[in-house]
Amino acid sequence: METGTLSQKKTLSSVLSKAQVAWWEALLLFGLGATAVLLHQALRAPLNLPGRHGLEWMALLILGRALSRSRVAGSITSVGAATFSVLPIWGAMHDPFIWLIYLVPGLLMDFVFAKLPGMTGKLWFLALLGSLAHATKPLIRLVITLITGFPFGSLLYGILYPLGSHLLFGLLGGLLGGLLALGVQKSVKKP
Repeated sequence: METGTLSQKKTLSSVLSKAQVAWWEALLLFGLGATAVLLHQALRAPLNLPGRHGLEWMALLILGRALSRSRVAGSITSVGAATFSVLPIWGAMHDPFIWLIYLVPGLLMDFVFAKLPGMTGKLWFLALLGSLAHATKPLIRLVITLITGFPFGSLLYGILYPLGSHLLFGLLGGLLGGLLALGVQKSVKKP
């Protein structure tokens, strides 16, 4: 039995309009997240540097979040990444929590953008935000390991090295994304 009227039912367009995002912008943001996963897979190299993918992931996430006026831009981008990360072609079976690791940084960015709107146009802030958002990965993995015992290779020798390297690569990715976003904003404002 169906309850509620048609006007009460949530449709994708009503959810997007409440989030102040057009369908085409949501698609672009989702695509940025998917691109991050594609780049992660394409740039797989045995460098043994935890967090190195923060360069491209945080650059894309900061770029999308900083250029969008939508309050959920980071979340949409992270949902795109989380969705693509669990596709069987990427071999996601080695890490059943990879979707969560992609999801949390965008949620954090949306939260911080909402709480500190006056800071979002500052390059140093975007770089720092990229650093903190990317550092959620080893922290989430630590919590998962403590709760479930699931072994993550990056945590075999402790949390300090992975946390530090994620902070560094996230900072560099946030800096790159911030430079791109601020450059685009500046070029659009020019007559």
